[in-house]
Amino acid sequence: MLCVDLISYSAPCGATSGGVSDIWIYDPSDFNFIQEKETGKGANPYSAISLVDGATKEGGARMFRVKFKRKEAEFNFTHSSEGCSVTYEFELSAKLPNLSNDLTNFLSSLDAAGCCCGLGIIIFLNSGKILVLGEKNVNSEVIPYFEVVMNGTKGGSGKTFKDFNGADVMLKGEYSRMAREFVGGVQAIIDLE
Repeated sequence: MLCVDLISYSAPCGATSGGVSDIWIYDPSDFNFIQEKETGKGANPYSAISLVDGATKEGGARMFRVKFKRKEAEFNFTHSSEGCSVTYEFELSAKLPNLSNDLTNFLSSLDAAGCCCGLGIIIFLNSGKILVLGEKNVNSEVIPYFEVVMNGTKGGSGKTFKDFNGADVMLKGEYSRMAREFVGGVQAIIDLE
């Protein structure tokens, strides 16, 4: 079970089309994503999410949310192939302000969770799209495992008051397909916080 206590680092701002608004971090073993039956070429997005049998909020099966201000977080991917072997590399980069014990505890929790079971990440884009990474269970079947870990994070206090004080967090992963979209609505995820 992933157990972290996150603090919101954000204030509401105006509409924008690029970047990341929120992320939810979760233990992939605790959640099952529902995908409608594939038809034709490609695969449908996920339409719903639920707890797996035996997982409970009281036991730590929760979505842990981090909010970002405009221009604080970005999602990128690269695609490469060698013959029929395809690899997608994902990178979520985000600023978490204020070097503090809260930040220390948050980063330590990411390290511990990523080391033992990999992280799951749900990314809510400012455009309104929701992407899922690191999922383990789809339609109650285990899919090929994808680990997201924190790798490449750096930070500092800055030399002057106007300089950034905090950490640039980097969450990275490799997978054999592009991130799947979730169309079940953001409220379905909020209900699992």
